[in-house]
Amino acid sequence: MRTGMLTTVRDVETFRDFYLANAQRLVVFFTRRTLNAEVALDLTAETFAVALQRRGQFRGATEAEAEGWLFAIARSQLSHYWRRGVAERRALEQVGIDPPSISQGELERIEELAGLPDLRDRIRDAIAGIHPQQAYAVTQRVVLERDYEDLAQELGVSQDVVRARVSRGLRALAATDRLAAAA
Repeated sequence: MRTGMLTTVRDVETFRDFYLANAQRLVVFFTRRTLNAEVALDLTAETFAVALQRRGQFRGATEAEAEGWLFAIARSQLSHYWRRGVAERRALEQVGIDPPSISQGELERIEELAGLPDLRDRIRDAIAGIHPQQAYAVTQRVVLERDYEDLAQELGVSQDVVRARVSRGLRALAATDRLAAAA
């Protein structure tokens, strides 16, 4: 949006321009965090819906403040998604409802914009570079969302051991990412 947001944010046409200026950045933001283009599109729509509903509450005066306000809403939506996501997915599966989808080409384009192919390669390389027990625990717990009890039973160790492996593996991955960013 343009400066002078306090007076123009209530204007639907100005909000439309704001949407057009920020939608792609928001989709990329969500795609990089969820690694799922369809979820990113849903979260983007939810974020703009909240922003439209609350546009009268915006008190900033610059474009940067408007973008900060929008991304604060986006972070809140992402937090809600993580909290409710598992329960919603299970409920949809139980009822047998498939959420609406977009075309494969659209998904690939969003993933390309968010740099997911490169990110996936970097994650694969990073996981391959940590201790195999930690890599397995991180992959099973974080990527495949298996619970600690299930993993502990499979591996014949306590849940605390599995938690420690996941924790150490995530720390090792974070260190790898910091080294890659510094290079």
